[in-house]
Amino acid sequence: MRLLDRYLFKELLTPLGVCLGGFLIFWIAFDLFGEISNLQQAHASFPEIVRLYWIRLPQLLLTILPVGLLLALLYALTNHTRHHELTAMRAAGVSLWRICLPYYVTGLLLSGLLYWLNEVVAPNAREQEEDLRASWTDPAAAADARIRHRGVSFQNLADKRSWLLGGFDLSSGEASNVRVSLWLPSDTRIEITNSGGKWNGTQWVLTNAFAVTVHRTASDPNPAFRSNLWLLDARLNLAPAALAALPGGGTLQISNVLCRTNLSVPATNGGIAWSISFLDPVNGEIGPLSAELPLGSRARRALFASKGTWTNGHWLFEVGREYFYRSLSDPNPIEIPFQSLVVPELTESPDLIRSELRVSSVLNQTKLLKKAELSSGEIRSYRRLHPQLSRRNQVLLETQLQARISAPWTCLVVTLIAVPFGTPSGRRNIFYGVAGSIALAFGYFILQRVGFALGQRGDLPAWLSAWLPNLFFACVGIALTFRVR
Repeated sequence: MRLLDRYLFKELLTPLGVCLGGFLIFWIAFDLFGEISNLQQAHASFPEIVRLYWIRLPQLLLTILPVGLLLALLYALTNHTRHHELTAMRAAGVSLWRICLPYYVTGLLLSGLLYWLNEVVAPNAREQEEDLRASWTDPAAAADARIRHRGVSFQNLADKRSWLLGGFDLSSGEASNVRVSLWLPSDTRIEITNSGGKWNGTQWVLTNAFAVTVHRTASDPNPAFRSNLWLLDARLNLAPAALAALPGGGTLQISNVLCRTNLSVPATNGGIAWSISFLDPVNGEIGPLSAELPLGSRARRALFASKGTWTNGHWLFEVGREYFYRSLSDPNPIEIPFQSLVVPELTESPDLIRSELRVSSVLNQTKLLKKAELSSGEIRSYRRLHPQLSRRNQVLLETQLQARISAPWTCLVVTLIAVPFGTPSGRRNIFYGVAGSIALAFGYFILQRVGFALGQRGDLPAWLSAWLPNLFFACVGIALTFRVR
């Protein structure tokens, strides 16, 4: 870093610290004046009050940091101009853009800080404040409500999965009384291995000891298994005469009845493939066989568990049952109890469930939001889970997303607009910068609020409503900078 850069940066830090500190003190004092009666009624202690304003601090910085930077820049630049320091630098052959490079870098770094606050800290501030206030009235009930949401229900329409949770712990991500329904893929199939069965005139009834295996994918390494049950499936409707007429295999004479052996039936009848060791076409009896039945698009898998824990990137369910439904209204699903079950297919992490709860609460509000309350990650996750949204929700989420992306760039924009207002030559009062910063900040935030409201209503495109203040003031600042002499 050059000596000039260090000097300009040092001269900016002092007014920036004073501005931010002054704004914080003024805001806390003003807010306490209005909140003091409520805090006294709630019997809030001093540490709890400090925690309350610590929770509010990130959201406040989103507003005062750009304003404080603008005020500090105008103060510093006006001070340099009054003492002809900028004139001397430009006379030495240093361009105005190069002189102001430390200011642009500072604006860029503070934009990164704002982005981090937007995405990580600020989205949870409202819930944290509500939990803290609730703890003042009923600490026991508030502690339970703070960590556990009851009756959580949501759908992942993109992956065709639905969740119903009796309880969800926000802090640990642990779920209780879990009920998950997974629609199975089109290559799902049932394999039936049987030692015998009889034709009842319309279809095969497999009555002897056999096993049913459900393959959730074409190459499922751990298929579901059920044994020693009976099965009656309408798709098993190849009559004995039709089976006996199939080519291939062998024949065997038993009591004047010509039986067929080792028959292989390709998947031509409803997609069912047969492998039959013995067939009596006269008595309609069948020997050891195996058959593959595709489940079709309406097959689903249901999980019921008393507890679910997110472990090593997968859900671990404990003490429950697993059901496989071959159709939408299967009267006899395959049931498999388990003590513990890892389900890697379920990609809905606790973080995604938390974001689902937050986004759903925002969308259920009837009034227009005054500011962006959702992070871009939460919005993108929700839109992936719900590809078919109503027009209102699409507009609201897109406006929230664009506002989240554009908000951090405010710090960089204020550096662009501050340079031409603070660098014109001539002796001016140092409070010119103060008055200018107040007017600019006032105009910026009015344009921001108006654009945000119009975007939520759908009167303006979402990207234009969110980026309009930044684009307008950045273009004005660049144009005026080129005109500075």
